[in-house]
Amino acid sequence: MTDEQRPETPETPDSDAAETKELPDTAQSDSTPTEVLPDSAVADATAADTTEAPAQSATVYVETPAPKRRRTGLIVGLVLLGIVIVLAIAAVIAESIARQQASALIADQVRQALALEPEHPVDVVIEGPPVLWQAAGGELEAVQIEVERVAFGELVGDLSLRATGTPLDPLQPTDSLSAVYRVAEVDVAALAGFFSGIVVTDVQLDNREVRFETGFEIFGVSFAIGIGVTPTVENGQLAFSPTSIVINDQVIDAADLQSQFGGLVEPLLATQRVCVAQYLPQALELTAVQVGDEQLLVVFTAEEVALGGTEFSTRGTC
Repeated sequence: MTDEQRPETPETPDSDAAETKELPDTAQSDSTPTEVLPDSAVADATAADTTEAPAQSATVYVETPAPKRRRTGLIVGLVLLGIVIVLAIAAVIAESIARQQASALIADQVRQALALEPEHPVDVVIEGPPVLWQAAGGELEAVQIEVERVAFGELVGDLSLRATGTPLDPLQPTDSLSAVYRVAEVDVAALAGFFSGIVVTDVQLDNREVRFETGFEIFGVSFAIGIGVTPTVENGQLAFSPTSIVINDQVIDAADLQSQFGGLVEPLLATQRVCVAQYLPQALELTAVQVGDEQLLVVFTAEEVALGGTEFSTRGTC
């Protein structure tokens, strides 16, 4: 085949030519420097973008100042705690003042009722709930009063008083009042003065009796005699009746001794009475007497009596 008959082969584009082929305008814009636009243009462009682009929801997270809240809560808590402490202290002070005033008032009433000196010690204990709480109800539930070394004539002892349901108004009646008068063994000897014609050398509390020891002479013969008396209550008085006689360590019944010696022993066997009502408020009634191991107990009671009334300020009689 000749050259003229051979088909022409299409020319293959040169690779270098392809590389040098001009790029479109969009590609060339990347290589051109960026022009700085004025602020007004940027604002216009931003406005345009916001109008053209659809609005999208965005979640905004705001951090809470936790430390500040903690400090505020701590301050509030401290303030409240301070208020509670102040109120508690004020309540304690008010209760203490109310208790002292009430105790002083009751002590003065007791001194007047017993005709004691203004300086005589009187211990008052108000029992039950706080005094202010009881005062709101109009009365004191229970009051315990202790008075030492109270003299009823020749007798000297300690007096315990207990009042329940005591109104704040002293002219209103108290529900109940009881008193226990305790005479120690060494002070019971004062009762010997009530036994006329007898010289008492010793006094003992033994076997529920008050035993007085004395000397006695019969037909020129001296005897050491112990007289045991049992106290009772008779018509509001203390009555001491002889119940046993001890002669030279031999116990003899009082009735047997009287039957043997008759009038010779009459002074020894006579019942002796002691009036204590004249030393106490008229409202207090002598109700019981008992001989303990080391003391003589005398009990008084009263019902529905006003501590500030005449029944409590007037002495009793026998």
